[in-house]
Amino acid sequence: MKSKLDDIKNSNPILELQFCLRDIAQVHKEIPSVFPTGVFDKKTEESVKEFQKKYNLPVTGKVNFLTWNKLMNEHKDCMHHIDTPSSVGCYPSNVSEYKKGDSGNLIYILQIILNNFNKKYKNYSDVQFTGVFDEQTESALRQFQKYSNLPVTGVLDKKTWNVMNKINDVCKLYE
Repeated sequence: MKSKLDDIKNSNPILELQFCLRDIAQVHKEIPSVFPTGVFDKKTEESVKEFQKKYNLPVTGKVNFLTWNKLMNEHKDCMHHIDTPSSVGCYPSNVSEYKKGDSGNLIYILQIILNNFNKKYKNYSDVQFTGVFDEQTESALRQFQKYSNLPVTGVLDKKTWNVMNKINDVCKLYE
């Protein structure tokens, strides 16, 4: 089943390029890893140049047909060498939502994930690891919901949790 994130990734060739470069860089350390943003920035250009150099392609930093085809083939080959760990399911099936005042292990995990967004993206608030769904956590969750086009409630429901985990896994925010 395709997710909304898959549609976004597949509709943006720059984002797809960056995901491929990032994966290839895990196997071929001489190629600089890039963080997928969807913007062809200086880091992406440098990574493309190193890729072209490694595979004896004209080193231009631009992605032409020849570079794209080689990139796709190498990405496919590299995926056999990348062993991605399985996600841990920890959202209790008997709880429909978490809100301000709640506490527990899942809130620690929520705070860690929210903090990962803060480390990778601008405009996300820092969150302290308290295990308590406090005002700071609620505010950061509202930001996440807003930027993810979810209803901005400040409440962690299953839909918000699933979107958050999908983005966390796909973008490898934990690295």
